[in-house]
Amino acid sequence: MKKFKGMLLACDMDGTLLDDSKQIPAENLRALQYFTKQGGRLSLATGRSPHAIGTYIDQLPVNAPYSVMNGSLICDENRKILYCSGMPYETKEMIEHVLLNNSQFGCEVFTAETALIRQMSDHTLQHMHKLHLDYQMLSNEQFAKSATADWCTVNFTGEPAQITALTQDLLIRYPHVFDVTSSMPTFCEITAAGVNKGSALRNIVEYLPDVERVFAIGDSYNDESMLQEAQISFAPANAEPEVLQNVNMTVSSNNDRAVADMIEYLEKIG
Repeated sequence: MKKFKGMLLACDMDGTLLDDSKQIPAENLRALQYFTKQGGRLSLATGRSPHAIGTYIDQLPVNAPYSVMNGSLICDENRKILYCSGMPYETKEMIEHVLLNNSQFGCEVFTAETALIRQMSDHTLQHMHKLHLDYQMLSNEQFAKSATADWCTVNFTGEPAQITALTQDLLIRYPHVFDVTSSMPTFCEITAAGVNKGSALRNIVEYLPDVERVFAIGDSYNDESMLQEAQISFAPANAEPEVLQNVNMTVSSNNDRAVADMIEYLEKIG
């Protein structure tokens, strides 16, 4: 019997699987190839859009559905969309409220197909260039006509202190409408209430009846819901302090062999 049969691994990308230069360390890649050859199922869980992970998917032995945009979109291993959460109708009002009071913020709206920019900022421009994303500006007319059910997630960009204040404001103003999280200090990432990496992982497990044990690894606040769903949770040494406090095990940093360490541990427990 293969060593990892019945195991599902949900793996965050930035700050976990990828090093600081956005590459996959060779030891991590070899470990994942070994894991899947020995019967394990590999799923990714990222805040990135589908278009921002294409080159990585080509390298990785992904053999299970995976989630992007903080759980709002789930694709199968052949990149076919299985689930799109959409955004609630209050989203437009929320965006207008935020931008009216924060003219310096950038506002990114992601669909399954593209990135729409409602308001440009230096942080948003840097984000688009860093991930090599094509985007289009969302005019007033297009914004009015757009169906929020086709949107997956909204991301506001700004200075860290301002983003922290915005996150707190949105949690108070829309407590049962949105999930609000952050994978970077300059991001305020918003999905529909109850939609996150954890909800996506539950959906993926239901899709895979042969999975008996679930493991997850991540480094940031947007990974917390996913880590809570795992039988054993892991975090790289570079993870946010609160994340490190709440996982079962800490492994090497993302610049070393974080994922390889985890798979070595899974092999030991069998």
